[in-house]
Amino acid sequence: MTHAADPDDPLLADLNRNQAAAVAFGAGPLMVLAGAGSGKTRVVTRRIARLLRDGVRGSQILAMTFTNKAAAEMAHRVQELGGDFVRVATFHSACARFLRSEGHLLGYPADYSIYDVQDRDTLLKELLEDAGFSSAQIKPSQVGQMISRLKNAALRPDEGLLGSGDVPRAVTRLWTPYHERLQKQGAMDFDDLLGNFLRILREFPEVAERYQARFRWVLVDEFQDTNRVQYDLLKLLCPAPGNVCVVGDPDQSIYSFRGAEIRNILDFERDYPTTTTIALEQNYRSTATILRAAEAVIANNRQRKAKHLRTDNPAGEPLLQLRAGDAAEEATSIADRIAGLRDGGVPLDQVAVFYRAHWLSRGLEQALKDAGLPYTIVGGLTFFERREIKDLLAFLRVLVNPLDDLSMGRILNVPPRGLGKVAADKLRTLGFEQGMALREVVAAPELHGSLGPKARKGLQQLADVLARARDAANSSVHAALRVVIEGTDYLKHATSFGDPEDSARAENIAELVSDAVQYDTEHGDGLAGYLQHVALLTSADSQGEGPAVQMMTVHAAKGLEFDHVCLAGLEEGVFPSLRTAEDPNGLEEERRLCYVALTRARRTLMVSSARDRMVAGRYESMRPSRFLKEIPAACLQPFTQTWRRYQSDHETEQVSGWSVTPDPEALAELRAGAKVRHDLYGEGVVRRIAGRGIQARAVVRFSDGVEREFVLEYAGLKLLEDLQW
Repeated sequence: MTHAADPDDPLLADLNRNQAAAVAFGAGPLMVLAGAGSGKTRVVTRRIARLLRDGVRGSQILAMTFTNKAAAEMAHRVQELGGDFVRVATFHSACARFLRSEGHLLGYPADYSIYDVQDRDTLLKELLEDAGFSSAQIKPSQVGQMISRLKNAALRPDEGLLGSGDVPRAVTRLWTPYHERLQKQGAMDFDDLLGNFLRILREFPEVAERYQARFRWVLVDEFQDTNRVQYDLLKLLCPAPGNVCVVGDPDQSIYSFRGAEIRNILDFERDYPTTTTIALEQNYRSTATILRAAEAVIANNRQRKAKHLRTDNPAGEPLLQLRAGDAAEEATSIADRIAGLRDGGVPLDQVAVFYRAHWLSRGLEQALKDAGLPYTIVGGLTFFERREIKDLLAFLRVLVNPLDDLSMGRILNVPPRGLGKVAADKLRTLGFEQGMALREVVAAPELHGSLGPKARKGLQQLADVLARARDAANSSVHAALRVVIEGTDYLKHATSFGDPEDSARAENIAELVSDAVQYDTEHGDGLAGYLQHVALLTSADSQGEGPAVQMMTVHAAKGLEFDHVCLAGLEEGVFPSLRTAEDPNGLEEERRLCYVALTRARRTLMVSSARDRMVAGRYESMRPSRFLKEIPAACLQPFTQTWRRYQSDHETEQVSGWSVTPDPEALAELRAGAKVRHDLYGEGVVRRIAGRGIQARAVVRFSDGVEREFVLEYAGLKLLEDLQW
């Protein structure tokens, strides 16, 4: 039952009605639906402090969250409120401690080892070799990631739909040997910490009863981010109708790629039928206009619990909407906006730029540097610091400077070509003895006699790629880059790690190609000039020590807030991501991600999109994101009059029914009904064409059912046989 809030109670006095009700709630299951900016952490810590004050011993309380930082902050706040020691931990750290006492039931020593991802993949590499799998065919990380996904879903290979292919086959074959080897070595991987403790609770009821008696009160923060195993653990540690309090917001569930299941919070009331639900709907963070925009967007989702955020904050300014001509104009306009805020006295660390994917940061970084605005990348690397970008730039540096042994050493076995450390050391020794640079040694097959056949073949292929790329560099930077990427099959190498970053690495590589094309177009002074351009962009002295603009993906923004936010790249295929086009659940998560982005802003919010964006070196026409269209028009204001004219012209063109006469030279043999292929989107059919010369455009409907508009000069469409749809 709910205690009456006491205005004289120091734990309740400064809380609103619903916050106080959640803190004062007594025994039984409680679900707190905590909207964005509604004071969730305050409620959780005050509830723990209230339990302690009312006589519950600290040893009887177990509070779990998802990061060590959040756990430490919660524990600190409880102690500040005068509370006793309470176990506040992540799921993994709590289970790791419990397994020190209970792991012997499964045959593990009390001092078992915990294998991190690198340890896991090293073991899997040995097992793959023992089983006769080729390391060139399957990477241990791919197998490890699939094993991890199965464990987070509480599945085994014979229970999960793994699909066909070498990696699923390897997972099925190595599942048992992998776990037998772990146990033999007295070790568990990170996912086993949860899975093994869950297994003990299931197989040894007396242990489950002991922990249920020990922890009479259980609290889980960020409940919307729990996976299947974590929810099953909760139900065994505190079975219905136990004293369990879960706090979360299904509208902010954005981690399905980590195994989080939104169904856990949606189904909680079914699993705990006597649940009392309290919604925290008072937002203390954002202006009323920002809140109205965010609520209008998230209202389009079906998988959610009904709640309506409100605020006593003033209406504030309308959201600034920018429809830029291209990505460069978008980035420059955002930089102009930030410069204006700075000139108005806003500290730069209270300004944030969000984007859906890492690759979008490249143009934004350059615009901020050009404007003299210091920035920092939160939770990631700057574009040119990313491994795949540094690899490809090393290839280009060797083309310009054959004496650059550092760059040559970086790419010697990237992608892997049978050159281990021993072979690399032999080549360096040969270079020293012969007075030759490492690249010269690579290009001299007569010096490779002491190497194995695989290494010799790999060196020959590398030398050939470098020779062809050097010739291509006489034409353009992007021509040389394409020779390197295609000649080394680098894209396949960068996207076969089996982790969630595979797709991000592919997008980053495509953006590097776009950067090279743009440089060729704007400067055209060759590879040496381009590398100097990159070096200046990445120079260490470009960043000051004072406040800096905070740049990050929307995922990294979760839990943060800023006075002023700019959200870039709101286009179909970018945000929402192209990968969610045919997946209703994925689209709903993208919308939740947009909701998270919008609700990080306290005072002002700028949302932007580009009409044209270069993708993998080719211009494509972009449609505004559906999320933009879901924001009420009354909440929006054009960023500039220039934008409004640009938008109006574009809208007029769309309404015109594509009546402009196509230019035969620009369109060549393309016409409505022609079947074409695109490198990124696959096969499609031309629906309509319009424009003249370099303005010629085509709309193509692809096999995924999505229509995309292209500028034909840059589209790279390949004509196939005609086909009418």
